[in-house]
Amino acid sequence: MYLDYWEIKEKPFENTPDPRFFFQSKQHREALMRILYAVHEAKGAALLTGEYGCGKTTLIRTVINELDQHLFPVVLLTNPRWGADEMLQEILYQFGTDKPPDKKTEILRLINDQLFNYVREGKHTVLFVDEAQIIEDPMTLEELRLLLNFQLNDRFMLTLVISGQPELRDRMRQLPQFVQRIAVKYHLVALSFEETSEYIEYRLALAGNLRETVFTENAIADIFSYTGGTPRKINNLCDLALAIGAGSKVAEIDSDLIKSIVNSETAGGAFQW
Repeated sequence: MYLDYWEIKEKPFENTPDPRFFFQSKQHREALMRILYAVHEAKGAALLTGEYGCGKTTLIRTVINELDQHLFPVVLLTNPRWGADEMLQEILYQFGTDKPPDKKTEILRLINDQLFNYVREGKHTVLFVDEAQIIEDPMTLEELRLLLNFQLNDRFMLTLVISGQPELRDRMRQLPQFVQRIAVKYHLVALSFEETSEYIEYRLALAGNLRETVFTENAIADIFSYTGGTPRKINNLCDLALAIGAGSKVAEIDSDLIKSIVNSETAGGAFQW
């Protein structure tokens, strides 16, 4: 809708977990390095938490993108509302078993066999559980912990990477046996003002922007003020600003345009950026 007007090749502010658009702020880079360390060193588990919209899912997809898929088989659970047995069946399904058995003992035996086969082939399995705060069944978390019992004498046979919103940390604290096996922990927060400015320019550049200015400094200051530096909120506001700016045929997006968007969206107090 607005690509031709702004002379860019693709939309820069889509809220999809595309690793190409992963912005390596200091904290995001450190989180990435910590999780990659946990995987490459075959640690038992890593825990990534962060506020809503701070880039956890994109970071997880970036970790996966960084891994050699021939050496690190990946299981990715993106909506873990399953019960404990259903989750185990899903893991087995992603290992390539079309019809996982119903009996839990058989499921666990097959998972163990597959993990051991990978180890013999020089591979290390990584199990990612995203949005883990929505796990309702305590037994599902318990089964995740018990998966860490798949070990050889000198190593874990898989690394578990759990990601979720801040309330996940509170739930994990109630499981001290689980927490003791988490080798790496990291909590993401919103971007600073400087990082917000860099984030906007970074995504525009990746989208092919050649203009000297698309968002003025005052516009970026307002975007930070209204979004609190949360990447998902920044994306929503910037994307809408590009669309409205193109429709209004403005030369650049300034503070007045940002304020008009926010004021129209928050009319009546029904909407909060």
